[in-house]
Amino acid sequence: MYFLCFGDWGENTTLKQQVKELVEKKNPDAILSLGDNFYDRGVHTTFDAMWTTHYTTYFFKPFFAILGNHDHLGSIQAQINYSLMNSLWIMPRRFYDRAYEEVHLIAIDTYEMAPTESMLNAMAMGENTYKTNAFLEKLKREEQLRWLEYVLQHSKSTWKIVFGHYPIYSNGPHGDTDELHKTLLPLLKKYKVHLYLSGHDHNICYREDGVHCLVSGCGSRQSHTSIRPGFALLPSTGVAYVRTSPKELTFGFYGMNGETLMEKSISVE
Repeated sequence: MYFLCFGDWGENTTLKQQVKELVEKKNPDAILSLGDNFYDRGVHTTFDAMWTTHYTTYFFKPFFAILGNHDHLGSIQAQINYSLMNSLWIMPRRFYDRAYEEVHLIAIDTYEMAPTESMLNAMAMGENTYKTNAFLEKLKREEQLRWLEYVLQHSKSTWKIVFGHYPIYSNGPHGDTDELHKTLLPLLKKYKVHLYLSGHDHNICYREDGVHCLVSGCGSRQSHTSIRPGFALLPSTGVAYVRTSPKELTFGFYGMNGETLMEKSISVE
């Protein structure tokens, strides 16, 4: 299977048009959509005009979609329910999985998994509707972590790919997500997850720490990249890709003209 992977495509920009053209050029089997699907505050209903102006006008591929922090400021249920109206939009729940013979795709909701990060992002936007309830946050986080551990423990696929909006590691403006270091990363290592894909920062970056961590958040916006130890030297813009076969997992980044910026492979042990 062959995927292009990018998040933060929720604004109609010149960069998003380049992403659209790259999708058409590379012709993947599907897209792993890494959140912030609609700026600035998600969609309100399944009939919101943004479904046409921001999504179907640009893309005609299966989209395995997850929620970003901006999506949470709109109607979460509208994005879930849209799966019933358009078979190319795949988001049956806030977090879900799809297991195939060679690859297991596991979609998580990092907004709930990292509530402090979510609160800080909402405050930075001047959002006054964010309500914090420490007990409820803890219940939601633990529910999702229990589900994730169960899914990983019972996975029979050759390759395990987890994708969420917030990065574990990033050399972009938001940087690392400390809450995911404490809760998510140990779980991914324990069950030998091969890739963790994320967006949130509007750049591309790669770091390996027991798990191959990729940020691909250039779907419509671009931000600067800092040089940090442990990170691959990459330009700030591009799109991640993943290709799987029964014996090999290949991943990397394309530039906006389709050139390969980085490529790595993992073989079956």
